[in-house]
Amino acid sequence: MRKLSTQFMRDLIDSDGVLQPILTRVKKDSTLMLAIRENYINIYYRGGNILKIKEHNKGCYEASFDKQYNKSGVLIPDTPTEISSQKDSKSWVDSLPIRKNIMDEYFSTYGKAEREFQQLIARENNNSTISNESEYFVSDIEVTEAYARFDIMAIRWLAAQRKNGSNCKAALIEMKYGDGALEGSAGLLKHLKDMEKLISNKDSYAKLLETMENQFNQLDELGMLKFNKGTSNAKVKLNAEETPEVIFILANHNPRSTKLGTILSDPEIDLFAQSKLFDLKFFVASFAGYGLHAKCMLPLVEFRKLL
Repeated sequence: MRKLSTQFMRDLIDSDGVLQPILTRVKKDSTLMLAIRENYINIYYRGGNILKIKEHNKGCYEASFDKQYNKSGVLIPDTPTEISSQKDSKSWVDSLPIRKNIMDEYFSTYGKAEREFQQLIARENNNSTISNESEYFVSDIEVTEAYARFDIMAIRWLAAQRKNGSNCKAALIEMKYGDGALEGSAGLLKHLKDMEKLISNKDSYAKLLETMENQFNQLDELGMLKFNKGTSNAKVKLNAEETPEVIFILANHNPRSTKLGTILSDPEIDLFAQSKLFDLKFFVASFAGYGLHAKCMLPLVEFRKLL
């Protein structure tokens, strides 16, 4: 279950918490994203993991940076592998600019555009000047489940229904960057087949919904979500009987290409569009940007008309 312990949350939030300097930095730095895992957090930069903090024992945490990014062999700052004080946390905060430079150099050769855009979508809808207007809040990115891997988990909470945290539904989102990602072992059709397996397994799907609830509520408690809570106090509740949305975000499709039209003409896609397990939707931006709204999510028939 992707959730943080009470102690972990306190150490991030409390003014004297050992991890509080790190949370403060993330809140002030729009290039960073905090993701909640099972008793650990990932801090993402440009879609890559710049810092992993894992609960070791009460009041003590393991901290690590993925050294695979340091292909150029730059001298990495000497930071403690164990965080047990705010001084340790500040040491990691002070080292972030150098670690960012290391990752920038890595991405200049080994680009991860799709992951960068995932993080951008999370920022736009969770914690930006337009996030209060959004109707989808991202609980996680880079999701791996028993039956499916997909890019983004989000909770759809319509603007007109914010008085009740139970008026929400799950949105499972796959992002494809460029037409080269539309086919093959990670293509649209394969993704739909995997989603069908995931959602049809009641136990796995129920656990996924519980994870999304926990992540959303803890992210809100950490101050990582900006929206008008109304009287709901942002405690969302997802119902396993509510049909989820499976959404494709197709970034930078080439309008001169016929590939997408051919794929969407496959009779198998039509069958998934009629599925009773989920509502298949395709995101179309409101002029430009990645603010997610219910009116931007088109069913297959309407989306085909745009091609």
